[in-house]
Parts: sequence; structure tokens; C-alpha cells
Amino acid sequence: MKSFKRLAAFLLVGVLLAAALSACVKKENDAPDGMMIASAAGADYMLYVPTTWNLNTYYGVSGAYRDAGTQSTVSVQKYASDSFSTAEGESRNALYWEEVCLPQIQSRALGGEVTPVTDDTHTASFYLGGVPAEYRHVTALVSFGEEERKTLHFVYVIAERNGHFYVLSFAGTNESYDLCKDDLDKILTEFTFTDTPYTPAKAAWEPAKVKEVPAGMKIASSDEVAYRFFAPDDWNIDSYQRIFAAVEPTDRSNVSMTAYLPAESGMSVDEFHQMTVDLMATVSGEGAYVAVAEQEGTLGGVAAKDYEFYYTVGGVGYHYRQLVAVYRGMFYTMTYTATGEHFAEHLEQFEKMAAELIFR
Repeated sequence: MKSFKRLAAFLLVGVLLAAALSACVKKENDAPDGMMIASAAGADYMLYVPTTWNLNTYYGVSGAYRDAGTQSTVSVQKYASDSFSTAEGESRNALYWEEVCLPQIQSRALGGEVTPVTDDTHTASFYLGGVPAEYRHVTALVSFGEEERKTLHFVYVIAERNGHFYVLSFAGTNESYDLCKDDLDKILTEFTFTDTPYTPAKAAWEPAKVKEVPAGMKIASSDEVAYRFFAPDDWNIDSYQRIFAAVEPTDRSNVSMTAYLPAESGMSVDEFHQMTVDLMATVSGEGAYVAVAEQEGTLGGVAAKDYEFYYTVGGVGYHYRQLVAVYRGMFYTMTYTATGEHFAEHLEQFEKMAAELIFR
């Protein structure tokens, strides 16, 4: 159960996947002393974290966490900045914080109240990887379930480079922030941008050998699983992650496949889904999950439940469609994740992926 909970958390944590891979490889031993690479494959930056932390690079999201038992996560997200308009002379990084990042935190805070941390020692002139950046540190009281409430620290560093905003963020409780703040300073100091997309030294899996692939699609899973997962030809496949996922290269919406074997027989699909919803409330607090619709569906020709919902994690909100089916005693989940503005755009592709999935 613990391994599933960790996997399910990663399943919904991040969705904006890394860019297409390059043929060049950065060696794993390039990390500074006492640190390790926490960049996802294809990232055009190097995120390093202490070796005492735990990597969290599922779904191509660069990140890590210090402790499994309490929130203490660091991650990097990349967003296109072309459509973000500002007046001449205005600080684009500061406005991106005010108009995009801060409202996401306020949506999680009780009463929308966010408190700036004024005793932080960082100066107003901040750089991330040699690029001018906006450093902000705030706290907010967040609900974790019906009765539990905790104060979380949110540290955001925003830098614009090559037509994208890069947001390095940390979220943690009072206790975990105190434990992590020295590590966080080192993470910020060692962060670098690169023109050579990062590629891990070894792939995690090889594409399955199939006789026939649906027109306009490619295989996105290995021979290790009891299904064939196909994705559009122009989507990116990351074989450096153990989870099978495909990402749309322009806006980085993604579709993924996971499997779960219940500890006891008899669990229904609705019970499985409720367990996931309960986990999301534990990870991100009450109100982070908002149900939209629920209906009957199919996944690879197998009867499935079709759930649509919104979920906010790490201060970022996303729109989901999730198909859950049971095949030979296993729960199989296909999840489509996108930002609100791009959700409808790729629904047809998601539905084709669900229809073309083959159980074997």
C-alpha cells in the first residue's frame, strides 16, 4: 500500500514534461560533491539536490523531496512566456509571480491569506543559474483533511530564458523548512542552465516489439506489462522513466498508464478511486481535488470508470480525465493531464489512445 501511495502521488504531481531528448549525454557524475542530479530527461537545466534527498522525476518532472512523511518538496517547472504580456520597463519575473504563481498559492490557503516572510536573508537582486530572477518566500495555512491544518512555506524563484519562465519552487511545513533551508540555498546556488538537454546515462525500458502499430501512432510501453500502449507519432516518449507516459511537445499535456495490484481481492473501481482521492487530500490538502464528472467508459475494450476532475498540487492546478479498468485482477489507469486552456485540445487524442490500447 505504501508503494502505491507514493506512486499515486507521483502520478498527479506534475504534468508539464521535459522537452524532446538530445543525442548528447551529460554524465551522472557531473553533480557537485554531495549532490545528485534531479533533472528529468530532456531538461535544459541541471537541478542538483543533496544525496540525502529522494528523487522524484516521475512523469518527466524535475524534483525531489527530503522526507516521505512530511511535505518537503522541490521542483522545477517550465512555462512558455510568449503569451505573457507586460508593459515596457515592468519586471516580467515579478509580474509572473504576482499574476500566476501567487494566486495558485492563495487558492490553497485558508481564506486566501498568504503572508510574506520578511526575515528571509536573500537580497532583492537574485540570480538563478546566472539569469536574473525573482525570489519570493511566503507562508500560508493549508487544510490537510477535515480537522488538520498546517502552515506551509512556499519559496518560489522565477527566471525567464529563451522564451520560457522557469519556476523553481519549494513547499514544506515549518519543521521541514527549518531542516531544508540550508539544502535549499545550496540547490539554488548549484542550479545551472544548459544548451545540452539532459539525458540519463541509461534508459529504464525499451519499446515493446509489436507486429502492427495503429496508423499515426507509436508504441509507448515495454514488453514487461500486460498491455500495449500507443501514443501519437508527434508526441514525445520518455524511456528514462519507469512510468509509461507520452507528452504533447507544444504545451506538454500528457497521457500515462499505471497498474496497481490490490493487497486484497474484492476492491471495486470506485473504492480504488476513492483511495486515490483520499491520498490527494493528504498530499495537497482539503479542496485540492474537485470532481467534475463520472461515467461509464472503456479502456482497451474493457469496461472502465471514466472520471473527470481538477486537482491542485504544489500550488498548480490541472484538469484530468482518468479511465480505470480491472483486467485479470489488476487495476489499470490511463490518465490524461493538461492545463485548463489546453484540456479540450487533446481530448480526441486521449480517447484514441484509450481505444487503441491492447490488453494481452
